[in-house]
Amino acid sequence: MDEREKKYLLKKEVNTFGNDLGVINLENVKEGSVIESHNGHKFYLLEPTLYDIVKKMKRSVTTLLPKDIGIILTYCGIEDGETVVEAGTGSGALTIYLANAVGKNGKVITYEKRPEFAKLARKNLESVGLIKKGQKIIGLDEEDEDTEDKENKENNKENIEKNLKEEESGLYNVIQKIGDITEGIEEKNIDLIVLDMPDPWNVVEHAKNSLNRAKGRIAIYVPYMEQAKKSVEALKKHGFLEVQTVECLVRNIEITEKGVRPSTRMIGHTGYIICARVRPE
Repeated sequence: MDEREKKYLLKKEVNTFGNDLGVINLENVKEGSVIESHNGHKFYLLEPTLYDIVKKMKRSVTTLLPKDIGIILTYCGIEDGETVVEAGTGSGALTIYLANAVGKNGKVITYEKRPEFAKLARKNLESVGLIKKGQKIIGLDEEDEDTEDKENKENNKENIEKNLKEEESGLYNVIQKIGDITEGIEEKNIDLIVLDMPDPWNVVEHAKNSLNRAKGRIAIYVPYMEQAKKSVEALKKHGFLEVQTVECLVRNIEITEKGVRPSTRMIGHTGYIICARVRPE
């Protein structure tokens, strides 16, 4: 972060960085340090949060915003050790927050119909230690690496040591799958199902059959009111409890020496979030 509080997300192996405020040397500098550029401007080397990483990662589609992700995490009361099924994966932004919420003892199984989206999400999930390098996507046919390439990687001591070090700090609790969840959910005894897709009502019956009866919950995100209505109707038809629909709006507050006032710009409607619990039988 530079002295203007503008952020730049850099790979750990980057040794020098420069912008209009000058060039800095990052070699052997630890996070939490102040660095001065060659022409006297200050930079701060910080460890990025998940929020920083998700904001900068590559996207295949528009991702859920923090305000909506926060509602899902809190209203569903996601805990360490739980098993979550998600559809669709998209760029993996929601997947990242779900995986961190369930922790190393939990698991997120994420469905995506489009192979190109799943491949991009794999890179994003790899970057934050939620899947291992080159982890297979279930249901996706991929050509194996050339034998020569594999041998080169296996014989590269530096790569091996680096990968082992990364694996120690990763959660590695995400499983990616190619599939249409409207055709069925293979997993059983699930704690939570999260749906970010155009027709979630077509999954509700499958969700009812796959959720555990003691604590099973479902969360649905849709941008249009008609989608929300059909989703709620499906949940009520299949006997779900505590069905509630919310919308979250966020407005920044500007605090200056002149005074305090709401910002003239705000994050308005993005989508409707529907949460419910499965009915015990």
